[in-house]
Formats: sequence, C-alpha cells, structure tokens
Amino acid sequence: MNLKTAQAIYNRKLNQETQTWSGRLKVRLINIIFNQIKKTNPLVEAFVGQFKLHIPFSHELPFIIKSSPYYSTNLARIAEQVNRKYSDLKFIDIGANIGDSVALLRSKATFPILCIEGDPYFFSILHKNATNFADVYLSKTYVGETAGELKAKSVEVGGTAHLSQAGLEADTIHIKKLSSILAGNPIFKLSKMLKIDTDGFDNKILRGSIDFIEAAKPVVFFEYDPFFLAQQNDDGISIFDTLATNGYQNILIYENYGELMLSADLKDKRLLEDINYFFTGRKGLMYCDICAFHKEDNDLFNKIRESEINFFSQARI
Repeated sequence: MNLKTAQAIYNRKLNQETQTWSGRLKVRLINIIFNQIKKTNPLVEAFVGQFKLHIPFSHELPFIIKSSPYYSTNLARIAEQVNRKYSDLKFIDIGANIGDSVALLRSKATFPILCIEGDPYFFSILHKNATNFADVYLSKTYVGETAGELKAKSVEVGGTAHLSQAGLEADTIHIKKLSSILAGNPIFKLSKMLKIDTDGFDNKILRGSIDFIEAAKPVVFFEYDPFFLAQQNDDGISIFDTLATNGYQNILIYENYGELMLSADLKDKRLLEDINYFFTGRKGLMYCDICAFHKEDNDLFNKIRESEINFFSQARI
C-alpha cells in the first residue's frame, strides 16, 4: 500500500465518527485496514501542537491528544513561564522520542533545545522532524546514573521505547552521564529546564545528573511511574529526598494525561508516600509527571501554580 493511501487511512482513523449505523460500519472497515497497515508501520504526518511531524503509523500520540487534549501541554505552558523569568532559557529533553515535545514547546516560545534520544529508530525520526526547527540540537545517546555498558534490548510499544534486560537477544547499550553529553554541548551546561521521560530510568538519570542540577538549579519535569521504576530496582520515593537535599522545595503533580492534581512541599513525606502508593500497581497505565522547583524559584513555582489553576478552572467552564 502506498504512503498516500496509508496517510488517508490514518487520517480517517484519527477523525472517524461512530454516531450512525453507517458510520459504525465505516469504522469497522477503517479499523481492519488500519490494523493491516500498522504491521508495516510506515511514516505518516500528524499535527502536534502547531506543527506537522513525521510519525510512525503505530504511534499513539495523535490519538491520545485527541482523547486527552491536555496531554503534555503542561510542559509547554510551564516552559513559557520559565522563559519569562529566564530570557536566556536553554532546555534539555532527555527521552526526546520523535520530537513531539519540541513541537509543543515551539508552539509557546522559542529557545534552544537539546534533544537526547538513544533509540536508533526514534532518533532517525527525531532527526527528520528537527529539520523543521531552528536552535534544536540532537544527541543520539542513552543517559543513565553511571557511564558504562548495559546488556539490554530496546522494546518499542505504541510510540514509546524502554530498555529491557529480559531475554537472551540483548544488545550492548552504551550509557553516558548527562555531564559528558553537555561537555559536547556546552551552551546547555546551565540550562534552566530539564525534562526526563525514559520509562523507568528517570530517577537514575536524575541521580546521575546531580552535578548539573547543583550548578544549574533547573526546573525539573520528569515522569514518575512506580511500575517502570520497580523494573529498574528503583524504590522511586527516595528521589524526593535527593531533590530536597539539593535545594528543591515545591513540586506540581500531574496525572499522566496532563491534568493538574496537586502541589506539594517536598518536606511533606506522608503526602509523597500517598502519591507513590496511589500510582503503585498500575502496570504503567496510570502514573504522574512531576515538576520540581528549586527554592530559589519559589516565586516561579507560585506563579506557575496560580497560572495552572486558572488555566484548568477556565478550561472546565
């Protein structure tokens, strides 16, 4: 099947209606064809934010955005506010995937972005999409707590990838610390915003990046999923002590589809334990994104918290 047909089926699937009897029949037919094309997984195009990106046919992001319009938009709104305080903002995106965060960020503001992605397949698409934007720098690297080698396999599901050490057909994965990546990208050494989305390696990357965090004191936006963290033998909750020890005080917590849940002080250990408990045992289907602010950015935290509450209050009217 040619790419033009694949794109047409993808668009029909994304915009299908099911209200009428004839509509339901068309949906069944489109679904059958869609699932057949999915096996070959060609690249199609879809809008993310204000920009059209190349995207694998099997990538679920456009469908998630359609059903959950707030998905990942919090990152862009927060970055816009950070940029207002820090006009020379530099942004580091670890686990950049196909560049969807770049598209969302660029829909709000313009600043240099360092995209770090280790998976070869997703990096190839990231490279293609990055040509649409100025001041986007790429690094094809896996980031970890320590530098070295890991026997693992990249497992791709629904538009995301994680490293699995299960099975015999493992590859040798080269892991770098963030500091060594920044040595080759020196303009990002004092970046004021760091985003991490790596399906379970997030806390390890944070621990391995403490030297950068101590120096730059960035706003840190990271995924917190006890299911994937446990697969890396990570207790999860100790990361809050790590952040507090390094001067971080306040956090915003979002459920995984982008809705603001609550704000918290990192000294409130009982609340953090409750959050960890709530998302434990969800098998990756429910998790949260956490945005942490250094105490020197308490003013920024308060402003963003108020702005986010106003945003969702207006959106729900």
